[in-house]
Order: sequence, then structure tokens, then C-alpha cells
Amino acid sequence: MHSVKIVYCRPCGYLDRAINLAKDILAYFENIEVTLEQGKNGIFDIYLDGELIFSRYQEKRFPEHEEILKQIGKKVIAL
Repeated sequence: MHSVKIVYCRPCGYLDRAINLAKDILAYFENIEVTLEQGKNGIFDIYLDGELIFSRYQEKRFPEHEEILKQIGKKVIAL
């Protein structure tokens, strides 16, 4: 089973974004475990099996759900 961790900034109010992304991931993939982790300083990072696949800080934007689903799909199928 693969795992996705979404680290979100709680003080910034990113919890709803994290929950919505987690719902989409869980709806799309069967063998994925999703966890949410509270962070701070504007963080919104997504990890797949411990590897960073998206960082709001690096990209200077929030991810589109479709791009995250595609990245997860590529990794899960390739593994």
C-alpha cells in the first residue's frame, strides 16, 4: 500500500484544501493511505511514500488536484 501525506498550514486556514485533496485521492485510488499533518509558515506540501511530489513554496501556487492525481498515478503504476 502506498501512502500520501499532505502537510498544510493550519494557521493559514489550508485545512479545507487538504481535506478536499485527500477526498479526491481516496476516491480515485484504492490502495492509497492519506494522512494530514498540521504545519505552519504557509506550507502545503504533498509526499508520496516519503518523497516530496509538490511544494507550494517551490511552485509558488497551490496544486491542481488533477496534476497531483496524475503524479500519484505515474508513481504507483511505475512501482
